[in-house]
Amino acid sequence: MTAPSGPQTKRAVKLMQKAFRMKATGIADAKLLKRLGLPTRTAAAAPATPATPVPGASPYLKVFPVAGDYTYFDDYGAPRGQGVHQGIDIMADRNTPAVAVDDGVISKMTRVETGLGGIYVWLRRADGVQYYYAHLQAVAEGLDVGSRITVGQVVGFVGNTGDARSGPTHLHFEIRNEWTPINPYPHLQAVDPTAHAASRA
Repeated sequence: MTAPSGPQTKRAVKLMQKAFRMKATGIADAKLLKRLGLPTRTAAAAPATPATPVPGASPYLKVFPVAGDYTYFDDYGAPRGQGVHQGIDIMADRNTPAVAVDDGVISKMTRVETGLGGIYVWLRRADGVQYYYAHLQAVAEGLDVGSRITVGQVVGFVGNTGDARSGPTHLHFEIRNEWTPINPYPHLQAVDPTAHAASRA
């Protein structure tokens, strides 16, 4: 697992790697995170199709936003070149499907790479909660602003567009109550199908 970063973060990561006598790549991989004592969540083989909704597990999510193999950790609030990180980066292979975590309407989107988020989708729930899917490789065909989306529907595909262009492919995922950011990490864990599979094992 690796975590994407801007130029300032890459320099800081390289300094830490040198201090630990590791290869200075500037990428915060699982080995560095372990040395720093940071928790990680690894999903070795998440299902290729969206999980069955988990009623009541989270007030914000019904399913996990990535349908495929992924890894993630709690990087909410981590420093970034443009300020603190307001989402969670879910590392996954290019073109892994990104799915709707709840029913809603697409309020904003772009199929053309632009700005920090590159190719992105904003999904708005009826009560005003919003979900941001950024750095997509592409938005799913047939979708546009105003499209009604159902939970588990594919909205796009994981990529590394925008300011993630020089880093690994991942989905930057945010939850906002209106415009107030909420840490997605505990909610992702609540609906993570691999976490539930592990607890049943």
